[in-house]
Amino acid sequence: MADLTTLDGLHFHFDPSVVTAVADHDADTLQAVTTVYGLTAAPVRIAATPHGFLARIGVAPSFVRLTRPDDTFVWVNCTAVTVVHSPPPDLYPGTTRSLVSVGGLVQAVKETPGEVKRAVNAHGGKL
Repeated sequence: MADLTTLDGLHFHFDPSVVTAVADHDADTLQAVTTVYGLTAAPVRIAATPHGFLARIGVAPSFVRLTRPDDTFVWVNCTAVTVVHSPPPDLYPGTTRSLVSVGGLVQAVKETPGEVKRAVNAHGGKL
């Protein structure tokens, strides 16, 4: 069992395996804040660094860092990645080379599908 406190003061106790992704920026506000996906339907924001949070809850080895189209980073839980594919034309920024499905999140990233597949499989994924 792990725990965290959000920037809003909410306390969570959770199974670390439910964390699907952690980002270094909030995708909606673009604010530089660690954002955790998978605990609730909406992401939660915390004060810890992404790597510090993942290390503290004991899951860092199963996460890989990928680059979002805006040059921010997202760490995805490789054991939860279900699909990696190229983006449909004209729906994502031009720097998007792959879409990664993890839990209910679809994340656009700059890495190619082959690069994502290799990274995910090297950290416990099964693509």
